[in-house]
Amino acid sequence: MDQGFPPPSAPRPLPEGGPSPASGPWTHRTSAGVQFGGERPTGNRAGLLQSFRAALGLTWKLRQMLWLLSVKDFKSRYRAQALGMFWSFAYPLVMMVTVTLAFEYILKIPIPHFPVFYLIAAVFWQFFTNATLATTGSMMENAALVKRTTFPRFLIPISAVLSHLINLAMEFVLVFGFYLAFPGAYTFSVKLIALPALVLLVVFICIGVGLMTSCLNVRYRDVFYIVTSVITMGFWVSPILYSTSMAPPWLAAILRLNPLAGVMEGARDVIMLGQWPNPAYLVPGLVAAVVLFLMGCFIFNRQNLKLADYA
Repeated sequence: MDQGFPPPSAPRPLPEGGPSPASGPWTHRTSAGVQFGGERPTGNRAGLLQSFRAALGLTWKLRQMLWLLSVKDFKSRYRAQALGMFWSFAYPLVMMVTVTLAFEYILKIPIPHFPVFYLIAAVFWQFFTNATLATTGSMMENAALVKRTTFPRFLIPISAVLSHLINLAMEFVLVFGFYLAFPGAYTFSVKLIALPALVLLVVFICIGVGLMTSCLNVRYRDVFYIVTSVITMGFWVSPILYSTSMAPPWLAAILRLNPLAGVMEGARDVIMLGQWPNPAYLVPGLVAAVVLFLMGCFIFNRQNLKLADYA
């Protein structure tokens, strides 16, 4: 991934044994491949796989900077708010009470332990929604960094996802805290070790989507509104207020193509039933995570050099 440095006019090949790729700030992209080097191009060009490994290495090297960006984004959301982080708990609680009154007491939909049933899926959906919207607008919100500094820009959308991961961890405290009110809704077992894997799957989906939408939104400002509309529709085709097993077989098969459906259903299996997630339901999510992540990397690489022109 490009770090935002302007490429030199022409590479200057060095003899064998020169500086190794990724040894410094330059990333020089040519028709022959991607070349990493020090203060000047080395002539050692890397392919897609090597450039991807270099980006991972760079992320690890700058992990402290990534953490600082994430914490800054997290703190900025609650700046000048009297109740601060309380809102991370207030919104899911208010929604849980509202939909429980509507579905359990008015519509009388027979779902056992509906408040916990809803809350488990809702925290995943809220994380996905907030992280996706945050990453989509992240480049515009950090336009000064994009225009005036030279650092790996892909850290901006990734840090936005990680900052909302902090909120997700806080909301899971709320999920497990309801054991005191609904002890019959929980079945704690060793299967809980599958929960971090489900969270990681959603994180990769958010990063893949964020890499795409963050750079496209800089050039095409309609992208943010398109993402908002898709998220609105996505709420109703995700098993938040219902289970996919409640739908007719033909419709359930379609609903399970939603990459978040398997995660939500799997989390309910793990927490409420003490069962392993159904692998058949998780396959769409796993495939989507891989495809979206690779697409995000590809699109971000193509658009990265142009971000400063449009931010």
